[in-house]
Amino acid sequence: MLSRLQLLLGATSGTTLALTGILGLAAVVYALYQLRGGPGRKPDEQGAQQQQQPYDPTKPSTSSAAGAAAAAAASATPSAAVARRLAGVQRATMSVPGVLLEESSPGELEESACVRADAVALAREVARCCSAGLYLMCQVADDVGEAVVRGALEHAGLLGTAPGQVPPHRLLFCSTLEGKASFVRQLEPELHVDAHPRTVSDLQRFVKQLVLVAPPGQQAALPAGGSGGGGAAAANVQHAPSLAAALGVLPA
Repeated sequence: MLSRLQLLLGATSGTTLALTGILGLAAVVYALYQLRGGPGRKPDEQGAQQQQQPYDPTKPSTSSAAGAAAAAAASATPSAAVARRLAGVQRATMSVPGVLLEESSPGELEESACVRADAVALAREVARCCSAGLYLMCQVADDVGEAVVRGALEHAGLLGTAPGQVPPHRLLFCSTLEGKASFVRQLEPELHVDAHPRTVSDLQRFVKQLVLVAPPGQQAALPAGGSGGGGAAAANVQHAPSLAAALGVLPA
């Protein structure tokens, strides 16, 4: 480009010497203008500019539309699965230890309450689907355990008055397994979810649908001596390794 500029300037050097300062400047600008190709850009330059244009999220594209549809379908899958599983269930009850929390005994809850985030999200879906509400049960040793559990569930966003939350007065505490079973019987839910075999055994004759949440290695027969009797699970008892499996979100 520099050589072409020199040639153009050299070819007009005689004229340039006779020009005034303003006209000389105009000649130089015109020469540069000609070297750049005039008002239009070359096709390859235009293509490069188009390739460098920033992505505009408001412009639809096949890939982005497909990705949005896939994301919407994925996000809707848990809700749809829970809704199908809870067809006909107006009120549900759920034991907190071992289902929503990693801890499963009153002694453990004296020290900590580790929330299972995926289970809490599903519990909120249950609360949305049940027209008569979701009630939570928790066996604790004393007020310390109650404060630990309540604080953990509040921090996880499960307790509250917004849609998909459980009102604080629907979190019920008791000191014995018998007290928990009594709560469930008084509420008369269509579904109860629990991680304690004894509670499930005691409720076999009183609740239409029962779910015992326990890892595969811990899914032993229900204990004898409960109101179910005989230690064998009744037809209304479902075993599941997690709340997600119990609600049909993951394979049982």
